[in-house]
Amino acid sequence: MSVTCKFNKNIEEVWAVLCDPDFRVERSVALGELSAECDIEEDGSTVKVHMVREVVRELPSVLAKIFNPKQTLEFVENWRSCASGWIGEMFIEVKGQPVTLSAKISLLATGEGCEYSVSHRCKAKIPLVGGKVEKFVLSQTDSGAQDELNYLKSKFA
Repeated sequence: MSVTCKFNKNIEEVWAVLCDPDFRVERSVALGELSAECDIEEDGSTVKVHMVREVVRELPSVLAKIFNPKQTLEFVENWRSCASGWIGEMFIEVKGQPVTLSAKISLLATGEGCEYSVSHRCKAKIPLVGGKVEKFVLSQTDSGAQDELNYLKSKFA
């Protein structure tokens, strides 16, 4: 499933905020995360975002037996410019857990502004319950992405 958000601001304005490490840390903390660090490397037509975020998640009972509710997430986003904006890939590692996430990401110009889109994939290497874990992690990840995009949108209100 993809999470998308349309902005009535031009792509340059939205991209500038997304490339601000202080904004990304502020957003993480405002959305209830325990801590966040962000480094952004820009090299012309490519941008690499590296974030480490500490979170606490409410887990269903079956998953609470497997996972610690306090988790450290490491995000790496690799963006490259394209004719209509920016496209890339995101990788998320849940430290110490047998779960990996990846995503296709884009911020593309539209007639009215721009649109951000992210499509997550999850792999849980856990016998018997891997599929359930993947579904739960994807629902949490998509929900979190929507919250982050809504927070970004509120910056322009």
